[in-house]
Amino acid sequence: MLAIGHSSDGRVATVTLNRPDKRNALNQELVLELDSALHSLAADEYLRAVILTGAGNVFSAGADLDALDSMQTASFETNLEDSKALANLFLTMREHPLLLVAKVNGHAIAGGCGLVSACDMSFVNREAKLGFTETRIGFVPALVSVLLKGKISDTHTRDLLLSGKLIRADEALNMGLINVVCSSAHLDSDVRSYVASFCRNTSRQAVAATKKLLCGSGLPSLSDLLNEAAIVNAEARSLPDCKKGIAAFLRKEAAPWTVDYEKDHRDPA
Repeated sequence: MLAIGHSSDGRVATVTLNRPDKRNALNQELVLELDSALHSLAADEYLRAVILTGAGNVFSAGADLDALDSMQTASFETNLEDSKALANLFLTMREHPLLLVAKVNGHAIAGGCGLVSACDMSFVNREAKLGFTETRIGFVPALVSVLLKGKISDTHTRDLLLSGKLIRADEALNMGLINVVCSSAHLDSDVRSYVASFCRNTSRQAVAATKKLLCGSGLPSLSDLLNEAAIVNAEARSLPDCKKGIAAFLRKEAAPWTVDYEKDHRDPA
């Protein structure tokens, strides 16, 4: 489910989420494969940067809801294992010694936007929308909330995570969620230009040490925060609203709270 290629000089790897038929949605298999690939790339001492992008016209639509639906009948332990897989991936990305660049070719939603947030730099197609839509299906954006700490203000974090709204790339740029907005015609060239300059002008060892510094050494650690969030993530899957919301989404129906609201707010005949 991944496609991995290297630049002609071998200094840059491009990792492509390759499930275009599923809008590059994240299931456990893809999460584990991406985590393993990043560990392997970190061991290549010649590499300087990794570009993460999506196949087709979507970066990632977030969690594979078919897989998430099947997890609702699984035990808490199984759900926790699945949640920790994504937590471990985010930790791998934040602690990775190489520069990680998100080349966001299309919409990045929920866990897909989490991948963007976990990268060091993000270049986003102007037409893309981003956001964390978990509350709209009765889920809790636990893991991604950790990634937003120190990235954007608490004001913006609360707005995004509580409302579950999608925002335009320009708005994401203004709040500091992403780094650069590009036209679709220039996305590839803008990323290549930035990465080439980075590879030419920076020390691999210094970058790795700086990234380690930026992860911090305080308490609780990033690892502790993600582990705690994984527990919340797993517990959220048993919430009645989560079960109802995912079922409605899979049936392409309005969520029950939306239906209830509209019943109470019908225009008078």
